[in-house]
Amino acid sequence: MAGDGIRQKAQNELVLSFLSVRRAIGALGFFLPLALLAASFVEAGGLRTSLSAYYYSPMREVFVGTLIAQAVFLWSYEGFRPEAGELITDRRMARLAAVSVALVALLPTAGPDIPCTALQCLLGPGPSALIHLAAAGLFFGALAVFCLVLFVKGAEDGPEKRASNRIYRLCGWTILGSIGAIAALFVTGLDQALAPLRPVFWLESLASFAFATSWAVKGDSLRPLVRGVMSAQATTP
Repeated sequence: MAGDGIRQKAQNELVLSFLSVRRAIGALGFFLPLALLAASFVEAGGLRTSLSAYYYSPMREVFVGTLIAQAVFLWSYEGFRPEAGELITDRRMARLAAVSVALVALLPTAGPDIPCTALQCLLGPGPSALIHLAAAGLFFGALAVFCLVLFVKGAEDGPEKRASNRIYRLCGWTILGSIGAIAALFVTGLDQALAPLRPVFWLESLASFAFATSWAVKGDSLRPLVRGVMSAQATTP
């Protein structure tokens, strides 16, 4: 009996640890766009063209610090133990996202002529900017995999699981749609033509809110949202 109690306590602590990390990742995803948007109302430069452009603003420390915090939490996330031969796992996707978001922070996008970071000085401004863009794509791509593949694993054995899966899939496709739209803007040159409207900033913020929502749901911190989707499903014929 004592052994069962110890095992149960260890399992409970593990669950709480998982939930805490998931909630932290979700909270940071909500925090960054909102903090940068709020700063835009009081800073002389106003709303920047993208989230990454805030590296060259008074919000640099907030931008870099939040991304590094996300990297730390993602690197520490173990997730569920993979099955034998499974290639797409919680740990691998979390580590990929962690390394990617750290590179986004440490290799800023092209901007004003200011002293370079250590990696920028080593690689040069051109390669640094390319790695920044690629890392941002990998970061959001890995988070979309969580939504569309990893979070929806398991049998839909009840209305709560079905509702949660619907939210995860919506978040995943929102991330992919947002990143695809940003890529289309860059390829067509519309990012420059539409720059006054700040489309990249809004699309990156949408992707960030989407992944934050998925992790918050997985961390059981958005119960009202899940219950709302459950109610909607119950009334759908």
